[in-house]
Amino acid sequence: MGFFSSLFDKEARARRSLEKNLRVALNKRVQPEERWAALYALRDNGSPEAIYGLLKRFTFIAEGKGGLVTDEEEKNWVFQTILNFGDKALPETERFILAKEGPAVNPVHSISQALQLYRRLVRDDADKVFALLEKLVQANEPGYERDPIRKEEILAFCKEWKDPRLTSLLKGYLEDANETIRFMTVECLMQYDDEAVCREPLLELFKPERNESLRIHNRLIQGFCDKGWSIKGYRSYVEPLLNPEEFQILRGDTIVRKKGA
Repeated sequence: MGFFSSLFDKEARARRSLEKNLRVALNKRVQPEERWAALYALRDNGSPEAIYGLLKRFTFIAEGKGGLVTDEEEKNWVFQTILNFGDKALPETERFILAKEGPAVNPVHSISQALQLYRRLVRDDADKVFALLEKLVQANEPGYERDPIRKEEILAFCKEWKDPRLTSLLKGYLEDANETIRFMTVECLMQYDDEAVCREPLLELFKPERNESLRIHNRLIQGFCDKGWSIKGYRSYVEPLLNPEEFQILRGDTIVRKKGA
């Protein structure tokens, strides 16, 4: 009985220690020395819960002594520490990316660093990264959000991460309520020569009922001109928006720049 009692006490102490270190590591107001000690303890613990706790360090900006310099140092250390865990950290990293760990008033936390971490953990495996992006896009559908930070971070990552499968995955964001999301989507799609998938959804943005922004119209005009894509079926919407001193439409409904423009 004494053996089992001792084992239970040991496990209980370890649990209490983990919970304390999680509280301190994720407290933005404690002294940096205290938070560093807790972060080191979580690294040494190495359990899935400890790894997830380390990842949650990306969800806040530390206050107090050291300011932003200390905050950046801690996050850089966490990034490298998670990398050092290797494949062991993959399940928790994916869970963190798909979760909402921010405060109740704004639960969607930043995932930009975690996305970069994930691609490093999977050694830039295109299929694994695409599978994660599929889950992210499915969980963050087009529509209205007061603060679409997660969509912005998905699209910022996709602007850097090249995969032709992204055209079909991302085109739905052209219907998003937020103009910045639509513009970022246009930028992502224009990186590819996938006319079959991209042409019509992009041209739909010229329709008057879309009441689209000037910068999106200008980016589309430049993109269609550079790629030589036809605007057939949409010429009546596009032509009034062209700068006649810079662009003209040729037979075949393609936009070209005028000489000297």
